[in-house]
Amino acid sequence: MDVGRLNPGQVTERLSTTRIRRSIVVLDEVDSTNRHVLEMPAGSLDGVVVIAEKQTQGRGRRGNHWQCPAGAGLLCTVGLADKDGCVDANLLSLVVPIALTEGIFDATGLRCEIKWPNDIMHRGLKLAGILIEAQTSGRKSIRYAIGFGINCLQHRGHFDESIRDRATSLDIESDSPVHREAVLTAVLNALDKRMQQSKQWTADSICAEWRSLAAGLGGRCVIQENGRTISGNLIDIDPTAAIIVQLDEGGRRLFSAVNTTVLSLNI
Repeated sequence: MDVGRLNPGQVTERLSTTRIRRSIVVLDEVDSTNRHVLEMPAGSLDGVVVIAEKQTQGRGRRGNHWQCPAGAGLLCTVGLADKDGCVDANLLSLVVPIALTEGIFDATGLRCEIKWPNDIMHRGLKLAGILIEAQTSGRKSIRYAIGFGINCLQHRGHFDESIRDRATSLDIESDSPVHREAVLTAVLNALDKRMQQSKQWTADSICAEWRSLAAGLGGRCVIQENGRTISGNLIDIDPTAAIIVQLDEGGRRLFSAVNTTVLSLNI
């Protein structure tokens, strides 16, 4: 794993973005890039990109720890300010993983899938994760921290034994050299393009795109909701970003990401 400090200049010069380009900040170490962004003054948050070479308190969904050796991945948060409350937060949580799959494909040629609610998978192995956090300010204004971690340069031995059989990296999967600057540029371009179209988002179109990339759709799943284990078939996504499951015990139910964890999914 040949690690060099990420060069923000190489990203900036290749960006085709209109909104996500206020500044690109690279930190050697920070507790959490999401926290760092949400603590910024309101006027400097929109369009900022914060990358950490190392996170001491990097978080995944439901407080899970995100493991990544220093300089091996992209640990990044994009700040967005929705002053008028126009962005549909539920659709945003579906759009962001779609944009990540687009950016990864543009940079590496790897086709990925989305495992609900926030994992990017390749060959059934986790390649990236997403954590979107929001703060409300006033009646309408919402500040978003769109955080994502992408495994870039790790080799198999860099993963902890507890996740080694479930995780992968771009370097492991790609036939070509992986450059973090190129991956970040492609992801930011894809996300910016999606955000520019946010007023035209519709539940039908976004859900259709998500379905086309979904891992395990139509297959068996075991989930846990508030400590209760439930099994069935994952049959669809709902515009509220919930999954629809045909239960073994009968009937169909929506399960929200707020209180549901996928324990196993037939990918």
